[in-house]
Amino acid sequence: MKPRSPKKTKSSIQPKTREKEDSLLPFQTMPLFFPLPPYSNPKTKSFFLILNILILLQCSSVQEKPKEVYHNNATTTETAVQSKIEKLQNSGIQSLSYMYLLGDGQMQFGKLGGDKKGPIQRFKIGSITKLFTGIALLQLQDKGKLKLDDPVSKYLPEIKEIQKTKPNLREITIRDILTHRSGLPSDLASGFFLSPEASDTDVLASFRALPKQLSRIERKEPNKAHSYSNFGFGLLGTVIERVSGLGIEDYFQKEIFSKAGMKHSTLLEFHEGSELVPGYQGIFWKSKTSRPLIRDLTAGSLSTTGEDMGLFMKSFFLSKKGKGLVSKESFAEFHRIQTGPSSNFQMKLGLPVLLQEMVGDGKKVWLSGHSGSLPPYFADLVYDPETETASFLAGNTLGLATATIMPTNKEIMDVIYEYKTGSVMEFPPLLERKNQNKLDGFEGLYVSPFGVHELKEGKTPQLGLFGFDFDLVERDNRFGTSLRLFFGLLPIKDKTLDSLRVEFETWEGEKIFTLYSTEASKGSWGFGVYFQPDNQLPDETYFTTYQTKDPYSLIPRVELKKEKLGFPVAIVTYSLGGMENAVTLPCKMESSKTLRILGYGRNLGEKIELKTVDGKPRMVYSGIEFLGN
Repeated sequence: MKPRSPKKTKSSIQPKTREKEDSLLPFQTMPLFFPLPPYSNPKTKSFFLILNILILLQCSSVQEKPKEVYHNNATTTETAVQSKIEKLQNSGIQSLSYMYLLGDGQMQFGKLGGDKKGPIQRFKIGSITKLFTGIALLQLQDKGKLKLDDPVSKYLPEIKEIQKTKPNLREITIRDILTHRSGLPSDLASGFFLSPEASDTDVLASFRALPKQLSRIERKEPNKAHSYSNFGFGLLGTVIERVSGLGIEDYFQKEIFSKAGMKHSTLLEFHEGSELVPGYQGIFWKSKTSRPLIRDLTAGSLSTTGEDMGLFMKSFFLSKKGKGLVSKESFAEFHRIQTGPSSNFQMKLGLPVLLQEMVGDGKKVWLSGHSGSLPPYFADLVYDPETETASFLAGNTLGLATATIMPTNKEIMDVIYEYKTGSVMEFPPLLERKNQNKLDGFEGLYVSPFGVHELKEGKTPQLGLFGFDFDLVERDNRFGTSLRLFFGLLPIKDKTLDSLRVEFETWEGEKIFTLYSTEASKGSWGFGVYFQPDNQLPDETYFTTYQTKDPYSLIPRVELKKEKLGFPVAIVTYSLGGMENAVTLPCKMESSKTLRILGYGRNLGEKIELKTVDGKPRMVYSGIEFLGN
């Protein structure tokens, strides 16, 4: 076979539906949860809950060794990769952008579906934006303009006005925010989504007003628990502007996009020569959605193309030689396992890339990457810095196929890795555990980012997860899960569920449980914390449903009610991509008109304030003032 020219930038495999983009766009990876449709009936809800379980475990499917031999066989490799991409697009995604690097100087990219005659179409990549934000900060450190271990207050003095849950908390550093251990809120829902008709000027004004919100915000103890924070990454954008002296779009264009040769990428919405691909949502019938505009630009607003992502990765890899986007030292630091809170358990983070341990030819392989979700858009990037291989997928449709983007991307990366190295990449075995968990004293209620869970004792103990009671059975000196539906008559046999492990232990004196598997490290899905309700309740007039007047709100409503066991819960509804999802979170009274959501992790530990205006109840949560019914 003739060697391919290093100048070649397109795959030799040309799918019929493929468009040439150059002929004229959210660890744990944070799991993507498919929203429950509003007003859905119980049967529909059961379907979506099962779907949520499968999405949560989307990276947990058992990988079979490829039957084809890909090593150094470019034709076979590209045929296999293109087949996986086409199958994914045909499963229900209107348009799909892709890119992959085989580690040999070649770049393959393309787009399936959508408009083939208009301007080049960009795809939103959600939280993959955070990698670019981290690179920007490392660039500024390379130039001696800041240090990652500097307190954020050095560049953002407004953060000193923030309220504290405890006195004498240490200052937050830039590194704390980059590694999601700052103690800042996960989100400031007030103003997170903007009108789809907002101009770039309006978006920038909203982004730059974020520091003015700090006096109304409350922070928790830094380095106590991992808690994913879009709000924190929005603030890092302000740091970049103030230190560099450039507007955030100008900085990204000048210092990242232009240096990498990326001509069709932007944090904002309007970019000459390209446009955002329309978004769609739906299970069986697809409908066009409004364009999602967000305030926190540096947390998840970037839109790009497959070609640009390939150029980005190639330029980033050149950093290993001191000729890329950052210095050799910063490239290594970007991928170095950062120290973090003990609540990270076995999860590994870079700056802020997510790191996953694999095994290839008996040696450790640290895959890097991030997913991004800004419904209806979803994207996933995975790469190996050592072999300079990579795979990127982005889709524009919120539906059943969304759950298969990440596992498909992983399958593609497996093929590429074998092509490059000749070895099969596998997940490492679970760490050996000598003693079986004991449940004595662990029965009761727990709270995690997924809501309330109850561990029920019995001959076969059960744990409530995702709205179902799972039987806990002994496996590997831990607990495995087994699910039966329809009054226990229908066993659910699925390898993803069989691979799930549950472990009970104490952490800093608190009883907790963790979910994990061979494919998802312990702590990557957060953890459940034991709580004992004290049954203190607010005045009965506050038990009602609260609505916001903002038609674009991330949280349109919150219901405060008394749970059947007697403690208060907040049912928080999130609106994403035209669909809704609700999570039930237990609360504890701090005063007659203040509640605290229990637990550690994303959107947990937050404060809820109650008040009465003109005889009607109101609630303040995540910066939003909700009106009671």
